[in-house]
Amino acid sequence: MTDDRTLYDDDILLWSEQQAAVIRALGRRPDLPNDLDIANVAEEIESVGRSELAAVESSIERIFLHLHKLTLEPGAEPARHWRVEIAAFHMQLRRRYAPSMRQRIDLDALWRSTRELTGLACEGTALQDAAESLPASAPVALDDLLGERIDPRTLVERIEVTSRT
Repeated sequence: MTDDRTLYDDDILLWSEQQAAVIRALGRRPDLPNDLDIANVAEEIESVGRSELAAVESSIERIFLHLHKLTLEPGAEPARHWRVEIAAFHMQLRRRYAPSMRQRIDLDALWRSTRELTGLACEGTALQDAAESLPASAPVALDDLLGERIDPRTLVERIEVTSRT
């Protein structure tokens, strides 16, 4: 059995950028019909890759938000549900992640934005001080999020240790 996987299957972001470049290059050929909207066709193809990157970043943000909840309220009734949600977001992340996304994902920016949202949610509550003590930058690496399994308890421990330093 042969492996029929293509770049489209393995790295949709890189594929979309390469295909858009090819289409733009074709647009410079004088022997092609000029009624083909090359610029917008290329843009639409690139948007496929950007959409996948946005979905991956969204999964990371959701993991971070749920890690914040677990860090701030480990004994809360929905904690088990939060861990299941983290596992679900992890599956989505792994399914959609492509290697070329690594250099474009800014974990610290994603962490900061979710930290800000957590702070807003905790404003004026007993959790406000704890939310403000969450680390300023991501205490986890992308590889921690991309592994075959994700362990929320280990990640929460890392957040707690980083919060104390």
